[in-house]
Amino acid sequence: MKRFFLAIVFCFGIVVGFAQDEKSAIDLKNEGNEALRTKNYPTALKLYEQALSKWGDEPKDTAMVYNMAVCAYQAKEFDKAIKLLDETIALNYKKETALLYKINTYKAMKNDVEYVKAIEVALANSPNDAKLKGMLATVYLKEANVFYSSGANILKNAAADVAAVKYKTTDPQYKEATEKAKDEFKKALPLVEKALAIDPENATGKQLKAACEQNIKG
Repeated sequence: MKRFFLAIVFCFGIVVGFAQDEKSAIDLKNEGNEALRTKNYPTALKLYEQALSKWGDEPKDTAMVYNMAVCAYQAKEFDKAIKLLDETIALNYKKETALLYKINTYKAMKNDVEYVKAIEVALANSPNDAKLKGMLATVYLKEANVFYSSGANILKNAAADVAAVKYKTTDPQYKEATEKAKDEFKKALPLVEKALAIDPENATGKQLKAACEQNIKG
């Protein structure tokens, strides 16, 4: 009988021990906060996810959702980061910062289409943000520079052919080359103007516009 009693006490002790080891959602969240503080992003994200699984029907902790998004970004779990950032933005918590994180996430993913969309959304939210204006202007200027470089190369090759006495500047071949170059400059110009409409003081944009216009005039 005594042994039976001791066995029951022993089993009860195990149950109590497990109960004491069981962590609450708040405990896990706090541990996640500490891991985040030490920049242990993968561990912090895992702890936050465990906390969320125990959250129940209570409204989500908006700060924790944001922290999860940051951890996912830093841990390079980009798909997860986008989902969490969208949730953070919907909760209207640190919206401007979350939008910037979303831009940087798409940039890290090399998803150019979504990257531009994310900048446009962020700029609509903060229309006077000089950094965002510069980022979007840079996108258009890079596109414009592709056409400008193409036109410049056509002119360079034509000049090399003239120097090699393959034809003269008065010959049809040279005129054809210069017209093709002008077409490329004409494609670049609207993109440059689009960039300058967003960021009028952009020095690169001003220089590129002047160069395009000069080459178009011939």
